[in-house]
Amino acid sequence: MAVTMRDVAKKAGVSPVVVSRVLHGRASTVRVSPATAERVRQAAQELGYRCNVFARSFRDGQTWNIGILHGIGFARPVFSRGSRYFAALMDGLIEGAFRQGYSLTLCPKLMGGAPDDGINDGRFDGLVWYSTMPAEENVRMLLASRVPLVLIHTPSSLLQNRFPSVRCDNDGGIRLALEHLWNLGHRRIGFVIGEARPFTETRERIGAFRRWMANLGREVGEADILTYPGAGDWDAIDRYLSEGPRHTALVCQHDGVAADVVRRARLRGIPVPERLSVVGFDSTAFCDEVEPPLTSVSQPLVDIGSKAIDLLVRCIRGETPEPLDLVLPCGLDVRGSTSTPPTHPKVD
Repeated sequence: MAVTMRDVAKKAGVSPVVVSRVLHGRASTVRVSPATAERVRQAAQELGYRCNVFARSFRDGQTWNIGILHGIGFARPVFSRGSRYFAALMDGLIEGAFRQGYSLTLCPKLMGGAPDDGINDGRFDGLVWYSTMPAEENVRMLLASRVPLVLIHTPSSLLQNRFPSVRCDNDGGIRLALEHLWNLGHRRIGFVIGEARPFTETRERIGAFRRWMANLGREVGEADILTYPGAGDWDAIDRYLSEGPRHTALVCQHDGVAADVVRRARLRGIPVPERLSVVGFDSTAFCDEVEPPLTSVSQPLVDIGSKAIDLLVRCIRGETPEPLDLVLPCGLDVRGSTSTPPTHPKVD
């Protein structure tokens, strides 16, 4: 049977209250001499006493556990392959949680059919939502939360400014990509998305693409926004490539889409970057696995995850974080998938 505080108290010749004071810092009004404290610690060590974490959490009203929400209608995240987006974000979440003394949980019921099953049942001190699709059922589920919650990628305004959020500067990231391509001499630049129904953050990037292209003197038409449903359904992108790309460069929604474009272009005999330059968005280690290595907007995923945990812990403590929306700057990592276009006049 597990060793209890009473067992330690009996061996040390003291009361359980003294043991609680020495081993757990409780009963602060009880005074214990150094010699008695040492005797209690020695007795605990000899008996192999361990604190009952669950009982302590129940008494304290805190579980020291944070739930990571993915949302209704999404497959579980994959960490070992693909763009490494999930892995990079989780590195940040884990870094922040461990620094603050919290554990993280990815619970199956919170990843699929009915996330609200686990939101308010007491198992979590706080929650992090890291999706970009505030569908009606997800919004309902999140607004029903009675525990502190922080959003990643989703602006606070989309959820009635109820929760703080952390996201990257999508507008600034797209600007860096376009300025890089423009300075190389590209003028015919398209944008590729891999979603039949663009999510919130994707729409932000499309809007930024339109604005910055207009600032550069190029209006964006519908033919400049290329859509294919996603991995495994290549008809649209193959058709575009087989007709001969009408752009000399493509900026892609994220690194997974960019890698798909590079692979499909190679199958069609279109060399990257000699004929077509490609830019991704996220810039994880995955970019170095693509051939050629992928130029990409570097979204600070680790920092986003870490700061989301810091904000959440402040909420758990009853604080109100300011600002409500924390927007982190992006960078640009230039690799081998971009170069000057086949003809590259510096001015029109």
